[in-house]
Amino acid sequence: MSQSKSVCFRMLARHVLAAMMFSGMFVLYCLRNNLSVTIVAMVNTTGKEADRYSGDCQGKNGSELELVDELGEFYWDSQRQGLLLGAYYYGYAVSQIFGGWLEKYVGGKIVFGGSMFLGSVLTLVSPITAREAGFWAFFAVRLFLGLFQGVIFPVHHQMWGKWAPPMERTTLISIGPSGCNVGTIFISVVSGVMAANVGWDTVFYMTGALGLAWVLVWMFLGYDSPNKHPRISDGEKKYIIQEIGPSSEDKDPQVPWKSIFTSLPIWGLVIAHFCSNWGFYTLLTSFPTYLDQVLGFDIKANGFISALPQLLQWVSVLSCGYLADVLRRRKIMSTLAVRRTLSAFGMYFPAAFLLGAGFVGCGKEALAIALISIATFFGGAGFPGFKVNHVEIAPRFGGIIYGFSNMVASIPGFAAPYVVGALTNEANTRSEWLIVFAICAALYFIGGTAVVLTIRVDEQEWAKTKTKTFEDKELQVEMPDDVEMKGNINKLGYDNPDQQ
Repeated sequence: MSQSKSVCFRMLARHVLAAMMFSGMFVLYCLRNNLSVTIVAMVNTTGKEADRYSGDCQGKNGSELELVDELGEFYWDSQRQGLLLGAYYYGYAVSQIFGGWLEKYVGGKIVFGGSMFLGSVLTLVSPITAREAGFWAFFAVRLFLGLFQGVIFPVHHQMWGKWAPPMERTTLISIGPSGCNVGTIFISVVSGVMAANVGWDTVFYMTGALGLAWVLVWMFLGYDSPNKHPRISDGEKKYIIQEIGPSSEDKDPQVPWKSIFTSLPIWGLVIAHFCSNWGFYTLLTSFPTYLDQVLGFDIKANGFISALPQLLQWVSVLSCGYLADVLRRRKIMSTLAVRRTLSAFGMYFPAAFLLGAGFVGCGKEALAIALISIATFFGGAGFPGFKVNHVEIAPRFGGIIYGFSNMVASIPGFAAPYVVGALTNEANTRSEWLIVFAICAALYFIGGTAVVLTIRVDEQEWAKTKTKTFEDKELQVEMPDDVEMKGNINKLGYDNPDQQ
């Protein structure tokens, strides 16, 4: 190994990939969610001043005092706003199934980077499209943004099928999606401040430019697999291939579609994914509207408050992911017990807290926000609970299966905001939002029950290679505790003790 390799690239290659996945998901959610808060500043409500705050918390938190400052240039009612907020997910759902397939035949580096590039360009042209071409042209831009970016999560899972050693799998796969929460926090806060002070269009320009900058870095640091990485150490490459097995890089596996579509564990994952995403997307797309029109927070406060649930979910995803691997590595709990426990926490607790938030009355806005934030915190446990399981039960087809699951789970992306718009179009009262939260709670409960009863952690027989059966390494490989790692270099893939 050259000196430059040992000094300049001390981070393990899989850790560099994790950092790039984190930052990529951060940018992805900035591009996806820049409209959620910004739309509050884009919409002109002069035609609805009499009933704008017809809910029980009318006139609270400074919103009426700043009504004139919030007048936008577009006359879109609640249903049209719901259509726009859901437009991204029409395209997003369509392209999910192709993500894992494209990764296998084109490569994750090109697919991930190309998706982000096209999404960034569309974001940059969004303001002029909305102003000059009208509602439906802007709707089309958001739809194509989702279409291009729908491949990213399947590519993410498919790449980790080749990069993540089994006993590090939960932590590594959880790092990237935690960037989604940080991206949502960032865009929620920044978009509110920018829209109020320098104009809503600057939010799109800033996020588009951020996306293009990320693509430049990704093309230098992102690689499809350990075998294609020019700077990975020999020790790390051997370690990853030994732990995962060479079958993870099979370029032309025959996808066992019949087995996938008839697998009970996979349908449990799909149902849970759909149900959890209904609650997640309801809050992601409509929480700023709830804060604005029901609780009466102005756009500046709206952005900061919208970020709070995402901050707590980010903490939850990372801490639960790390905890899951510790419990498994030290054999405190079996992998199956860990997955079931975290899945239950990630589904049943959000159901209870969201339902409770729907009953909170006027004058208790802080309690409503707290309950929603706690629900989102527990929802983060679902990712290391069941959303890493696709790679676990079928490493070779993890991205393809996740693409199928996420395709179904993307339906709430456009259905949930439309349902919210339809339910709240009359007056945006607390009683209407109680129905919204009750729907979320019911689906969380259904999804939690489905996944807890059906989840499995062993590699499925139909997912294994025909030439060689690889035993489930997650049940065999015992990684050393932190105090034992020093001097046991090969277990982690380091070539040099000084790199630790």
